[in-house]
Amino acid sequence: MARTGKRDGKGAPTGFSSRWRTVGALRLHALRADGPESAPPVVLLPGLVTASRSMVPLARALTRHGLRPWMLDPAGFGYSDKPPRALAISEQADVVAEWLRAEGLVPAPLLGNSVGSQLAAAVAARHAGIASRLVVLSPTLRPALRRPLAWVRLLPRPTGPRDRPGGRRRVRMLAGVHDRLGDEPSLRVLNAVSYTFCSVPRALSTARFAVQEEMERRLGRISAPTLVVRTGRDPFSSSRWARQLVELLPDGRMVRLDGRSHTAFYLAADEVAEVVGPFLAAARAHPA
Repeated sequence: MARTGKRDGKGAPTGFSSRWRTVGALRLHALRADGPESAPPVVLLPGLVTASRSMVPLARALTRHGLRPWMLDPAGFGYSDKPPRALAISEQADVVAEWLRAEGLVPAPLLGNSVGSQLAAAVAARHAGIASRLVVLSPTLRPALRRPLAWVRLLPRPTGPRDRPGGRRRVRMLAGVHDRLGDEPSLRVLNAVSYTFCSVPRALSTARFAVQEEMERRLGRISAPTLVVRTGRDPFSSSRWARQLVELLPDGRMVRLDGRSHTAFYLAADEVAEVVGPFLAAARAHPA
């Protein structure tokens, strides 16, 4: 059951506000762009370690398309509570779905980046009608890459309950670090901070779940119009696999950003927004 959220500006970058919402036993944090309440929302799901801060440049760019982005810290990452064990993609998806309902964002346009694309696809597939549109940005992981990473599956499987969360003492420390780094620090620095505060075991467990997750198995159950964005120099994807994803989607299409890499969401945010902004904004005119 979700309890009423509250606002807390600590650690939020300029132009954004923090929102807290308790879902079940987990207190989740999200950044929401400031602006008119009438602006249509769009929910950005980051790579599961880098968390909401990594999506700030893209969120700023999307506001210029008349959208009001929300960026969630998935359970275990960023400022959100950390369950005793890492959550599988399907478990994360159920938490995200409950959070979306609690915030009154259903149906919502969803954009998932990197491992966040796996999460966004799982949300849309497991919870019919919750996504009005879906963007799969720099999807992971192409089958040819899963095979050499199969050793990750041999890591100990996380066990135990997902409630009794911790990590709240670290939130103030992390916010202080973010304040000192500024709104848009080097992505490498931001990644290093994110991995440090989420813990290496949690990061490894998340990698295990990402390798196990075969996103293409879910796509046939996604009814929302979906845009697959393939960057030309992304080692985690391939043009062939991206086309396969589109073919599996009931209502899919693809766009390619040549010359861009897996970091396009951060280092080429304006270019990404030019591609995905109009598609996401069309959710209001053409609801799923």
